[in-house]
Amino acid sequence: MAEAKVFPMSTFVTCLKGGEADPGLLEMLSFITGANVSRDLAPVAAGLSKAWIYEQNPELTKYAEGEIEALGAKVAIKPLGDTEQAKAQAALAKLAEYKVETEKVVGEKKALEGKVKELEGEVAALKNKLRTFETQAAQGDQKLQVSMKKMDEAVKKLDDVLAKVEAVKSTGLVVTGEGGAAAGAEAGGAAGEPASEAGDDFGFTG
Repeated sequence: MAEAKVFPMSTFVTCLKGGEADPGLLEMLSFITGANVSRDLAPVAAGLSKAWIYEQNPELTKYAEGEIEALGAKVAIKPLGDTEQAKAQAALAKLAEYKVETEKVVGEKKALEGKVKELEGEVAALKNKLRTFETQAAQGDQKLQVSMKKMDEAVKKLDDVLAKVEAVKSTGLVVTGEGGAAAGAEAGGAAGEPASEAGDDFGFTG
């Protein structure tokens, strides 16, 4: 086991009572555990060191807050025993690995969150485009319905005209819009002969 090392009483109290992990405390924790203690590992290293200190100096547990400082300006501390130190180093090393893995996971999570936001933006853009298409399609349906109505009206007119033409061809009569007829004889011709004049437009009406 290594020899004891002297540290300021304030650093010693910080280890026991808790406080900021300043360079002095990190140095003391590294000496006690035999590991290179960083600020991230300081809370765990301090817990291990505190347990060791109280085990070696159980009388310290009886001191009230403020009484330890009165013991002196400095204190000599021994490091952990070889077995305990090996266990502490293994625990701190494992904790450091977990920290690295945690930071990696956090980084991946942030990257995924950024990707999710990017995809959400693309989805929102696609939804807006779809709404535009739906609006255009609805307007197109209205236009198509109007066009079909006009086409139906035109076809109906054409059917009426064709019917009138067939009537003229078969009977020699000019069919008016109400279905009335004028015999060729009444126009001055014989009953069995076609009318002398059927009109240039065959009686078509607009």
